[in-house]
Amino acid sequence: MALRCSPRLLRTATTGLLGQAAPAVVQTRCLSTAQKKLGTAIEERYACKAFLPTPVPDETLKEILRLTLRSPTGFNVQPYACVLVREQKDREKLAEAMMDSNARKVKEAPVVAVFAADCEPSKRVPRLQKLAHDNGAPADFVSNMPHVVRLFSGEGVAASGLRAAIATAVSPLQPAPSNVSTEAWAFKQTTFAAATFLYAAQVHGLATCPMEGFDQIRVRNALDIPDRYGVPVVIALGHANPAAKPEKPSIRLDPTEVFFDGKFGDSSDKIFSDK
Repeated sequence: MALRCSPRLLRTATTGLLGQAAPAVVQTRCLSTAQKKLGTAIEERYACKAFLPTPVPDETLKEILRLTLRSPTGFNVQPYACVLVREQKDREKLAEAMMDSNARKVKEAPVVAVFAADCEPSKRVPRLQKLAHDNGAPADFVSNMPHVVRLFSGEGVAASGLRAAIATAVSPLQPAPSNVSTEAWAFKQTTFAAATFLYAAQVHGLATCPMEGFDQIRVRNALDIPDRYGVPVVIALGHANPAAKPEKPSIRLDPTEVFFDGKFGDSSDKIFSDK
């Protein structure tokens, strides 16, 4: 009989939470199952063009969101929010902010996740400092968090100017953070969560479609999103309409055109060679 690895069994096998280490064979087989499941999700995910009206159960959505929350962000700032649009009337209103076929997808999909990036991340710092303190973070990490967040996010004229000065003066001597806009930094952090959402949904047998074609101002107005947030991506979520499923995966570049071994431009043939 095949060994089935429930989440509880997998946690037990990998962390020994029940007070003793699980047998090596169980650990190996459970990890192998988990790895295959993730690999399959990555391989099979595609941008779904049409959805069935079948609802997404609350428990399934809850688990997808729980996994999404585990996404990495710089200094664990988590500078994003996600609005889940589930009522038909709300999706109809949101569809007015979408371009072309994206409007239809928003109307069809039972859940639409609107990811919003916080372009004033320092406002989150007091809450994060308390969380860090309560979870035993070093005192200097907690006290330095406001300065670090402003420096790396570039929030505010002073922080942006300081980072530009550091990049110009210090970079020749030692590594310094690049000078990018706060919006670019916040969007980058938010897309980590959006990507996790895509694959978590796929693992649960659901289809997704990430969309960029929308009017950001209209999206904010439709959902009462504060002006301090930008909207990098909107994701439709639901059960795929089999009639619209592509016959084969979309094409990708040859991996040797994307991945370099050692330095930019160096051949990675050794990695991808079948020999």
